[in-house]
Amino acid sequence: MFAFAVPAALAGSPDRQGTLTSTKPTEKAKPVSKATKDSAPTTTAKPTAKPKPTAKPTPTAKPTPTSKPTPTSTAKTVLEPVPATESSYAENIPAYPPDGRQGRRIVYSKALMHVWLVNSDDEVVRHYPVTGRWDRPAKGTYNVYSMSSDTMNEHSRVTFQWMVRFAWGTNDTSASIGFHSIPIYYKDNPERGAKKGDRMTGTSELGLPVASGGCVRQSDEDAAFLYRWAEIGDLVVVLPTAD
Repeated sequence: MFAFAVPAALAGSPDRQGTLTSTKPTEKAKPVSKATKDSAPTTTAKPTAKPKPTAKPTPTAKPTPTSKPTPTSTAKTVLEPVPATESSYAENIPAYPPDGRQGRRIVYSKALMHVWLVNSDDEVVRHYPVTGRWDRPAKGTYNVYSMSSDTMNEHSRVTFQWMVRFAWGTNDTSASIGFHSIPIYYKDNPERGAKKGDRMTGTSELGLPVASGGCVRQSDEDAAFLYRWAEIGDLVVVLPTAD
């Protein structure tokens, strides 16, 4: 028999049984076809836009407060003072004494039964109702000449405190006249129907011209204040009962 030579390129490698195994040639990879004109180009996805930060809300403007209307100025009506009577108090008493003076002084109005204490800056430091008489002391100017914390009147059987003397009695009496507290009987006075411990007049009568003597009676508080405030030599102005 004739033996044919097998080309090496076609010869397979023997397997473990000696059998030839044929090997197919490796196929060439087909080239990737280029995109045709009609093929849609591949679109690259655009990156997603970053979300814009949310704008801060504009604060609501506060409403402008409505201006209050300017009150229409009206001239105040000054009421004339009404004098006191034995049964009625004075009315429309001014806060400043109607004496037309300036400076430190004590002003006593017999018509209004009222006293004003004015300091050196022309300021009223205190004013209050009193009990006195229409006929004394006489209108005019005086000066404080004596002061006593405790005083008594043996004729009337009374004692009183915080005496500030500024005048003298009329021809029927030489007793001093001043500002003091309401007198209190230190013993019975049958002539006046008073008993020991009674007040000569009540506090409700302050502001009325019902005093029996010539002095000016004050509440305990006002009398003590004047006594501490007053000085020897202070001017005292007594205004008339009526102009």
